[in-house]
Amino acid sequence: MDVDPDPDLIDPDPLSRKSNLADTAWLDHCREADAFLLDALEMLRSDLNNTAVTASRRKETERVCAGVERIRFIVTSRPVETLVKIANTGHDVWVDQCDEAKRVLESAIDLLEKPNEEDGLELDGIPVRIPQKRARVAQGLRRTRVVVSRITPTEANKNGQDNEENYAESPVKKKPKKRDENETADDEKYVLTYMDIKGLAEPVRIAMLLGNLEFTEVTMSYEELAVARRNTDAPTTLPYGQLPTLAIESDGNKTIFAQSPALLRYVGRKTGLYPLDDWKQLRVDSIDECLNDLRKTFTPLWYKNVLPRDPNTGETNEGTRLTDEQFQSALDAVVKIHLPARLGQIENLLGSDAGSNNDDGQLSAPYVCGNVLTIADISLYVLLDGLEQNAKHKYCAPLSETGAAAEILQSHCPRLKTLYETFRNREDIKKWNQDRWGV
Repeated sequence: MDVDPDPDLIDPDPLSRKSNLADTAWLDHCREADAFLLDALEMLRSDLNNTAVTASRRKETERVCAGVERIRFIVTSRPVETLVKIANTGHDVWVDQCDEAKRVLESAIDLLEKPNEEDGLELDGIPVRIPQKRARVAQGLRRTRVVVSRITPTEANKNGQDNEENYAESPVKKKPKKRDENETADDEKYVLTYMDIKGLAEPVRIAMLLGNLEFTEVTMSYEELAVARRNTDAPTTLPYGQLPTLAIESDGNKTIFAQSPALLRYVGRKTGLYPLDDWKQLRVDSIDECLNDLRKTFTPLWYKNVLPRDPNTGETNEGTRLTDEQFQSALDAVVKIHLPARLGQIENLLGSDAGSNNDDGQLSAPYVCGNVLTIADISLYVLLDGLEQNAKHKYCAPLSETGAAAEILQSHCPRLKTLYETFRNREDIKKWNQDRWGV
């Protein structure tokens, strides 16, 4: 993708562009930025205890504080990991993530440089002087914006350089922080284990694919899973007696995690597919939770049973098995009530500005958060793809075979239909489906 050079260009290849900036200098820049973010958080949180703060400003301050914490979590508090993340993350995803970080920092600067009174610049006709400490921290956040967003200064673009001198002079000298011993290492390795079907692991696979997070995939048959449940190490290898699991190896130590929604959010945070903004997080999480509620109604259709499999043995309970008549009643209820209701609720959210923070273009763009791809879009795609009548890997075979999902999208959910078709027609998704699933 060709990008015109400009002062706000996000560097898609920081490792090569950084050849003249010593590694220790980059780490110092990140640590200094983290110190400024901590100072900003301290000041903004003190504002919340100020009785002069209006309700609207308090709400904005709380939102910005959450955004600043998110920037620290994904960038400045782990500078070594950040370099690896930038190198491994696709250009478009990283640009979207940086744009959101810049907006948070600009809001923080605005709050620091405005008086606490609502109208802002003058009190009783007398210009307000910003306290020196606030002004210095605001200036520090401008420097932080360079580090966090990987902004290439104008002269650096012209000269094709990214030297130490291209960074603005620090307004305050900060002592570099020592790396916390609990910080994530930059050499993590990932192993995702699941059956050789799409199912609950497919959103995690696709998030890793789109986020360029390299992983090894291990497939397991139902018979092998039954054996694994009986092994003495099952509490470690199968924490909840189920798949998928994600093994994370760092510094020679391996830990295995489970529960597909948690794994998806973790990968989303690692790859920039989970929003920085807390309102957008709510928008994304609400859709994923809605899909979880819908999936619960699939239980009798998956297992022909009121209850799911025993998490210890994998067996179904004979005493709660459905008769053919009960199974058909459950299928009818999902087709006529639950599926149209849940898809309709998601359609309504896509047409609302809930969680948008008034960002331009959200309602006219195809995805849950406008033009920015998130894990919610991935989850919706996987579900709807698996509910296609002719799907090779059906998400819920009895329901898929009715063709109900396609009819609902066509008749009642135009926004959701556009989201699904836009995602499905991405070149990287078509290639993934061909290479991994042969479709």
